[in-house]
Amino acid sequence: MKETADIFKSLSEECRLRILAMLEDGREVCVCKLTEVLKSTHSRTSRHLAYLKRMKIVSSRRKGQWMYYKLNDKIEPEIGELLKAIRPFIKQTAQGRKDIKKLCEIEENGECKTVKKIHGS
Repeated sequence: MKETADIFKSLSEECRLRILAMLEDGREVCVCKLTEVLKSTHSRTSRHLAYLKRMKIVSSRRKGQWMYYKLNDKIEPEIGELLKAIRPFIKQTAQGRKDIKKLCEIEENGECKTVKKIHGS
């Protein structure tokens, strides 16, 4: 039962739901782009992604200095069914649509930016 509670905890945070909405279509996204859309810090975004990764909801790969995340291809069937059930709720919200649109705009610009440039420091 604890595993089930942990899955629901992982889905109970708005930032993590926003990340899932952006990854929902199967795309692989660099943490820097997620950070930019979320208007968050790199470390905060990474903590949320690490939580989702611990729960085996997302997977990651390193490319140079950047980490790329996507929905886990080998997700447990029960978790996959749960994500499928909540998909309309997270993707079709005003915030979900706004985040996906912003991510598409950022992805059109190509390469990842440094964290410093993202935050304008």
